[in-house]
Amino acid sequence: MRANECEGLSEAIAVLAGLDLTGLPDQLGGLCVAELQTLLGGVVPVLTRLGGVHSAVLGELTVRSGGTVPSAPLPNTPQVPGPSVAVAHWLRDLTGTTGTTAGSAVRRSGLLRQLPLVLAAVVAGELGTAQAGVLTRLVGALPAQALAEAEPALIEVARGMDPTALGAYVAFLIATWVEPVFEADQRSQENKRFLTTRREADGMLSGRFRLTTGDSEALLTALEPLARRNALADQRDAGQRRADALVEMCQQLLAFGDLPDAGGFRPQLSYVVPAGWAAGHPPDCTFAELVAASLARTSRLDGLTSGDTTGGGAGGGAATGTSTGAGQRPVTDCCASGAWTGPQTRARIEMLLCDARITRVLLQPHGQVASLETLTDPVTKAQRRALAARDHGCVARGCTRPPAFCDAHHLQHLAHGGCTHLDNLVLLCRRHHLLWHQGRLALHHLHIPWLTGHQQPPTAHASTNAHDPPF
Repeated sequence: MRANECEGLSEAIAVLAGLDLTGLPDQLGGLCVAELQTLLGGVVPVLTRLGGVHSAVLGELTVRSGGTVPSAPLPNTPQVPGPSVAVAHWLRDLTGTTGTTAGSAVRRSGLLRQLPLVLAAVVAGELGTAQAGVLTRLVGALPAQALAEAEPALIEVARGMDPTALGAYVAFLIATWVEPVFEADQRSQENKRFLTTRREADGMLSGRFRLTTGDSEALLTALEPLARRNALADQRDAGQRRADALVEMCQQLLAFGDLPDAGGFRPQLSYVVPAGWAAGHPPDCTFAELVAASLARTSRLDGLTSGDTTGGGAGGGAATGTSTGAGQRPVTDCCASGAWTGPQTRARIEMLLCDARITRVLLQPHGQVASLETLTDPVTKAQRRALAARDHGCVARGCTRPPAFCDAHHLQHLAHGGCTHLDNLVLLCRRHHLLWHQGRLALHHLHIPWLTGHQQPPTAHASTNAHDPPF
């Protein structure tokens, strides 16, 4: 491309850049959508073709230069070319991108030189640069002659596919015709796998991960049935359903999976629930005293006056304790707390209390254990079998979660006199269980025909079953 042709292109771009978008005629109080669509519809094909020209010129430059070109002149000697550098290094400085991005562009341009018809299709605007990049995976995997013969058909197939679908098709071709190459590609993916998590300031957990093609099959297979929309009233979006499905998988693994021991027993959710917090008592100290107490703490347990540990499979657990006054206890002694995540909401703790092993641990002012006693056991296996036979799963109207994905919920809360009796228990999936304790789900939202309109769930005093001890 001659210099005057580049200048003409720059002038045309300058005209587009100079358009006053806010000056377009208004339509129903906003910018004219049709005008903006027309403008963007004309720009996108040009960008695609320019991407093809970029790859063609870059590939030719790499071949003709042998992979190295003079760098930019030094400021004090503008007439003298700089030292020779790799084309990727020069491109990085020219475009202001990273070395990884520039290197990928150089490699892609070299591969596209071996697919001349594909490159010509991109330059003509018939194929996108992303689609062309996917097709370069065939270079070196298939014999050059076979690839050249199939190139016209590959272009036709690629036109009707987005890059993700095209990538799956290319993998199918490689697995079918050159299986050893496909196996080598899968092995190389293993070195790229990772999972990272980060605790954000508001307590939420975020992360990124990459899985191999084979391993991702197991994850997607397990997520799919759990991430489906659960009844017409399910207002969660797809991302929220997948997030909930991942949590459900973890809960099932904690409840029924064969996990390695942690601390001498199987992994379980554990929470510390101070007695005063569980009873709804406000802190018996000022905010300033509370902050001062946290400053004096030298370790996670220093100054802890009392608390209850909870645990048990996917449901976790909770307990009660006593407190010895302000000024000595740390922040964690003023609210329910999880081992990994810190403070917990009252609704979540109440949900866990429905089906948890509760242990009282009384600590002295300096943290020594004064006493330890088990208050209650979780719902028995016999009761769970009975609940599964009676409720067939979550009893929230429209919910289809099976018994294995449900908690045993106390209709009348233990703290309000309810008991662990079949007439006071129903199955609720974890999402609906939490909604109940948040006050967003009530008795009329449940399908429990065995509970008549005038019947009330039994209290602890009404329980006569020796196998259903009161709380």
